[in-house]
Amino acid sequence: MTLDFDVERFEDSVAECDEQHHESMRTFDSDIRDLHAETRRALGGTSRRDLLVRSALASTALTFGSQVLPLGGLFRGVSVAQTLTDADIAAFAASLEYAAVAAYGAAAGKLTTPAITGAATTFAAQHKTHGDAFAAASAGKIGPDSPNKTVLTALSTRLSQAGNEMDVVKLAFEVENAAAATYQFALGALQDVKYQQLTASILPIEAGHAAVLGQILFRGDPSQDKEEAWLPPFQTEAGFVDPTKNPLT
Repeated sequence: MTLDFDVERFEDSVAECDEQHHESMRTFDSDIRDLHAETRRALGGTSRRDLLVRSALASTALTFGSQVLPLGGLFRGVSVAQTLTDADIAAFAASLEYAAVAAYGAAAGKLTTPAITGAATTFAAQHKTHGDAFAAASAGKIGPDSPNKTVLTALSTRLSQAGNEMDVVKLAFEVENAAAATYQFALGALQDVKYQQLTASILPIEAGHAAVLGQILFRGDPSQDKEEAWLPPFQTEAGFVDPTKNPLT
């Protein structure tokens, strides 16, 4: 199965996303306060368009899906019990990032298009960096390269069921959407500004991953041929991964 998409634009978008990833990890202390204030003001969530503008992706008119696909009931859009500390949330976020790294690695054998393989490698490396950053902020609650077992099991099952490369892209798109939603939730739950800054610096990168993958998923789909379908007006908590349902152990 040959996938029909604009390879040059896709690769340019991956490169832009990678550039923004490196920039955000260097400078999040100086520019994340504004994003966090935005999140607090917008009860429905931060504008995903604003997130993508920050990550230099909106200008490329990337296609973006309006739905978060279900992952076996792992996600729910309700408030999490207020027993989680900032370090707990950081450890959970690290476990999700490491699960994404493992999933991208496991998917490599099912990817046949060089541009998509390259994107998967780039995104996995970014997830690794994000996981390490969250782990360092977790006060020792999680070690390096420790994926969330519940999430990884679900992802492994889905990967085993993937019949072709497009199925893998759909799963990756779902994972990136869920990560963005989870960090939107985290911004409302975290108390310490340093944790908020770290989370908010990573959120637009995950949204950018989904936007890049959306170029493949929605190319030529008339139902998605509207800008509001490509770039949903709000990044919300809907579809976030619930720490109480997916504990570290």
